[in-house]
Amino acid sequence: MKLVKYIFIFVLTIISLEVSAQTKTNVYYGMALPMGDTKDYINPASFRGANIEFEKFVNPSVGVGLLVGWNTFYEAKDRATQPLPSGNGEITSNEYRYLNAIPIQATGKYYFADDDAVVRPFVGIAAGTYYMEQRRDNGLFSTSDKGWTWSVAPKAGLLVPVNYRTSLAISVDYSTSFKSSDVPQQNWLGINIGFSWDY
Repeated sequence: MKLVKYIFIFVLTIISLEVSAQTKTNVYYGMALPMGDTKDYINPASFRGANIEFEKFVNPSVGVGLLVGWNTFYEAKDRATQPLPSGNGEITSNEYRYLNAIPIQATGKYYFADDDAVVRPFVGIAAGTYYMEQRRDNGLFSTSDKGWTWSVAPKAGLLVPVNYRTSLAISVDYSTSFKSSDVPQQNWLGINIGFSWDY
């Protein structure tokens, strides 16, 4: 897909620049609160997610990088009568709904304080693509929609230094994967807690 190719070219170009700036790896455990279209499909919060981000500073306040991750949502619906996926009849069963989201995104952040600050707040944005898989199981019948979508996620957070090279990292983001011919639009509020390492 052209989008993925352009994201990788952009990120690799930035990372390969010969700059005398630090490199950072950020690892997050992610929770997500469904919003909008996602909440209509799956209501409960997700506690199964993770992200890893490789980031390089182009100057002391601006970092760019690449983020990959995974979030999964799940809901069990009470026994009810539902139309069959084919549209030819109905089935009475419990229903199980799943949504898996795998982001591949370029990131950019602006940091409001220097490395030696007690707290280092930041704002940023991630943009790129998600591989989405949305599945619904009714008894013996299962339907799924899957494919790639455009995505964007504005974010804000802070780093709290633990020692010279390690910081506690906390962030929130609002992820939107846009509707495509294969999958519907999805939205959620992410809450991420993890660690950041400088090297």
